[in-house]
Amino acid sequence: MLLSVKKRQEYLKELGFYKDKIDGKVGKNTKQAYKDLQNKYFFRKQDKDGVYGKNTDILLRNAYKVHKYCKNFKLEEFACHCKGKYCTGYPAELSDYLLQNVQKLRNKYGATTITSPLRCKTWNSKQSGSSSTSNHTKGRAVDITNAHTKNLSDRKEIINYWFTLQKPNYSYCNGWGRKGKKSYKVNAKNMGNAVHCDTSK
Repeated sequence: MLLSVKKRQEYLKELGFYKDKIDGKVGKNTKQAYKDLQNKYFFRKQDKDGVYGKNTDILLRNAYKVHKYCKNFKLEEFACHCKGKYCTGYPAELSDYLLQNVQKLRNKYGATTITSPLRCKTWNSKQSGSSSTSNHTKGRAVDITNAHTKNLSDRKEIINYWFTLQKPNYSYCNGWGRKGKKSYKVNAKNMGNAVHCDTSK
């Protein structure tokens, strides 16, 4: 179900795209706010149509959530790396838990780069070793690097920290992984120094 017009206006206002009153009416300024949001974040010209449909609803929800939960992340950091080749850039709604947890990672470990964010199904299918059911396609997973992912012992520390946060599901790196209380060796050279972190919801 799409957000109500009032809720859209509230979110757009919080994000700085809408400066009129919250009246639940789709007037000229509301339509312009839709267009401005699309112009800022969508990659493809065809998606920048000013029409509020499913794709724009997902985009607005994601923009608002990142604004709410991530004090120093930008929405663009979570965009699919196909960059509009196969999708809008935002093919799924981001998990509240994922966003809050990723912010806590950055708070604890400093500057953190998201090396693999949201993925559309087509982009996901082209990634080495990816699963067709990957949580990247569901808005519940990211791969990250920071100054503490350069060696295996530090990557293990990050993985264990992930399991102190909300709704952890699975986390792994090249060399080690954990799901719940169970840990095991992982051979994932394609991960480089990155750590995969995902949530169950």
